Amino acid sequence: MTLLNGMLLKNILVIDPARHLEYQCDLRLKGDEIIEEGQGLTPQTGEELIEAGGLWAVPGMIDMHAHMRDLAQSDKEDLHTGSKAAAAGGFTTVVAMANTDPPLDSGAVFSLYLQRIAQRAVIEVLPVACVTKGMRGEELTNMVELADAGAVAFSDDGVTIQNMAVLRRALEYVQLTGRTIISHAEDRDLVEGGVIDEGIVSTRMGLCGRPSAAESIAVAREIELIRTTMVPYHFTHLTTARAVQLIRQAKAEGLPLTADATPHHISLASSDIVSFDTNLKMNPPLRCDTDKQAIIAGVIDGTIDAIATDHAPHTRLEKSGMFAECPVGIIGLETAFAISSRVLLSQINRLKFFGLFTCNPARILDLPQPSIRKGAPATMAIIDPELIWTYNPAEGMSRSRNTPYAQEEFKGKVVLTLYKGNRVFEDSSFKERRRQPAHR
Repeated sequence: MTLLNGMLLKNILVIDPARHLEYQCDLRLKGDEIIEEGQGLTPQTGEELIEAGGLWAVPGMIDMHAHMRDLAQSDKEDLHTGSKAAAAGGFTTVVAMANTDPPLDSGAVFSLYLQRIAQRAVIEVLPVACVTKGMRGEELTNMVELADAGAVAFSDDGVTIQNMAVLRRALEYVQLTGRTIISHAEDRDLVEGGVIDEGIVSTRMGLCGRPSAAESIAVAREIELIRTTMVPYHFTHLTTARAVQLIRQAKAEGLPLTADATPHHISLASSDIVSFDTNLKMNPPLRCDTDKQAIIAGVIDGTIDAIATDHAPHTRLEKSGMFAECPVGIIGLETAFAISSRVLLSQINRLKFFGLFTCNPARILDLPQPSIRKGAPATMAIIDPELIWTYNPAEGMSRSRNTPYAQEEFKGKVVLTLYKGNRVFEDSSFKERRRQPAHR
């Protein structure tokens, strides 16, 4: 529903990382635009009045790594259910990874995916294209054609490009497009057959381990290629202390690197795997507490630039199989803010925290900087930081339910999401704040 007659948010706290500003004000929205901000604004005829004291307004958040499925995997998620789940989490832009079925490795498939986005998505969905055909790590895709078609970045996420000669050619080629490569850095030979992090837990459970060295080795060799080419490069879902250390050092040397981490890798560790709960099987896996703390430290000191969900929906049937054989990943769009704020907001301020979800991903992907100001689009998330709620995935927007956070209690929730003036998500608690439209 578009805010055609307008909405007045009274006494809301605006948090705008792009402008480094945090302040209390009234916001007037009409149509698809923020038309006024100030103090003591009075309702106009037909305008919806919201008493927003205690609420936060932040720019619509950007998730730079999600698996939106659709195409031949619509039983897991489609672009309608996935984008609605994103909206429920306060995201108004989602970067959809390329490992769909079929993968986004040709102009024809990419065009079909863009059609599905236009037909089904309720927010902005920006697709990533594959680096190599079939994600086999051998032959490069036509990056220029795919970038011209609308690819926001390139990635073979889920499958590391093992051949460094292929990756070097990809780095040289991607410069023609002005895009970046998003790397899932993990040595495929070292993790072959691995299920969870290699260590005490994998030994106790009798499961084949995935050594943390697989990540740091891949990160180290890819950093050396960046040193050679000086092409901007992004490492996604980091999990190990050594990888953080390597990236921190490379950034200090001036290499054009960025990185993200997931809410689950900063909130869970391998020690949380006490049973064969398949909702704790991730790729990359949950690591030991030392690694988890290093990821958190990397976020705090800026080595890690963004938080990304790695939303990975799977059907109940798929996740009900044997732990060693079931697919990896969890859903995460609707819980990302709550999980991340619980871990981070006691250690960094709100501007830096929301920068992880807004201006930083925009900078990495060369997108317009999201902001809340007069004349900007009415695209924002309204958050109640004090709301206590319990996450029930069965009542969520995603088609899938695979999450280890089911029935967990959180403090702080997105209660309204607007995308270009469209009310794409509204929590029942927000409806209680509504006043009838003003009359004159």
